[in-house]
Amino acid sequence: MNRLRKILRYTLVAFIIVFALNYVMADNVASQGNTVAVDYWLTVDGEQIDTSEGRGVFEFTLGAGQVIPGFDKTVTGMKVGEEKSVTLSGNDAYTAGPLAGKVLNFRIILREIK
Repeated sequence: MNRLRKILRYTLVAFIIVFALNYVMADNVASQGNTVAVDYWLTVDGEQIDTSEGRGVFEFTLGAGQVIPGFDKTVTGMKVGEEKSVTLSGNDAYTAGPLAGKVLNFRIILREIK
């Protein structure tokens, strides 16, 4: 009987901790001015041309102009652990260089909000 009580007590404590963490993290979304860390995969014309995989997370500050506008817009509002796939073109993508005018397909996972 004591063993069952201990198991129930530990289960209840674990449930409360998980619930509390979910409650606290639920409102934590990426917003302008936050430094964020993401993993991403970029494909163009069906070919993967860039990724953070194997290099570590990619960090940048939202709204600081450090990434293309569409990437910034996509990450804004994401929660840690959330994954999005997005297709970017026009002014949301590259407007100069070898990828200018290309349709970009990103898969992005938000790993951390600093």
